[in-house]
Amino acid sequence: MPNALIVFYSLDGDVRFLARTLAKELVMDSMELELVKPHPTHGFMKYFTGGFLAATGATPPLRPLAHDAADYDIVFIGTPVWNSRPTPAVRTFLKGADLEGKRVAFFTSYGGSDVKTHRILNSLVPGAKVVGNIGFKMPLKMDKEQCSADLVRWAKELLNN
Repeated sequence: MPNALIVFYSLDGDVRFLARTLAKELVMDSMELELVKPHPTHGFMKYFTGGFLAATGATPPLRPLAHDAADYDIVFIGTPVWNSRPTPAVRTFLKGADLEGKRVAFFTSYGGSDVKTHRILNSLVPGAKVVGNIGFKMPLKMDKEQCSADLVRWAKELLNN
């Protein structure tokens, strides 16, 4: 099995749930991205700030990373969808990571649609080979067992190809 890493950002827990499930089921390293200045977690500013920063392509600084993506064969990257875009934390990671020649796969959690988000994510890794994209509509509120099973099956297929 290839050496794999899961990188993710989660504010409300949906992507954290997906990432932790994947790491546990497939015994992979994982790291949660943390902003130097944490994002608001409730109220109007949570949505206003998040949507605005996502729409403008902001890249706020991250706390030091626990793993170097360059050390892995395949990197799974998870993000919530904010304003039809990836989160600023994931954008910062992608702008700074050395993913040249790496296999990359994206997973998202969304409320509306993630089609635009996947196009943006794919464009942020020009030197990498994007091997997969998958999205889940509000996994913690909908059917988390089905989402988990679908995610693990998808990842296993990517790891075995």
